[in-house]
Amino acid sequence: MNPILKVCLFAAGLAMGQAVLAQASPVSSQLLAQRVEMVAGKPVLKAAGDGKPGDVLQYSATYRNTGAAAAAKLLATVPVPPGTTFIAASAEPAQAQASTDGSTFAPMPLTRMVKQADGSTRKENVPLSDYRALRWEIGTLAAGATTAVSLRVSIDAPVVASAAKP
Repeated sequence: MNPILKVCLFAAGLAMGQAVLAQASPVSSQLLAQRVEMVAGKPVLKAAGDGKPGDVLQYSATYRNTGAAAAAKLLATVPVPPGTTFIAASAEPAQAQASTDGSTFAPMPLTRMVKQADGSTRKENVPLSDYRALRWEIGTLAAGATTAVSLRVSIDAPVVASAAKP
């Protein structure tokens, strides 16, 4: 398996595990990473296998309440692994919030204030490559119920460090 894809899957699995451990109720989660291929103009999900720059991956997280009571205030969080870029409008359901640090979330598109050369500030969109996680406010998940969320990312080209000149 490609090292980039291995890192992506490991980071995503780690974050999913942390989200489940934070739950007080018996909610389990499963993260599935699949490659998205276009066949006859329609997306088809296939086994992730080896990944290369430019490949599109879909991360689907399924949350299942295995308890006898409803789980309240459920937040579903899926990481955007380093080395990948979130694909705009790929979040399902669409009303996800995004984060650049995995802990502070806001509605998309994320924006920030940037200081201009003349000293003024201007609001601009945060590049999608800076998104590190998406979160959905699921609310209450009934006993025995299941819900799913997903997002797509593209694998970035590796960054090659340039050699320092003497």
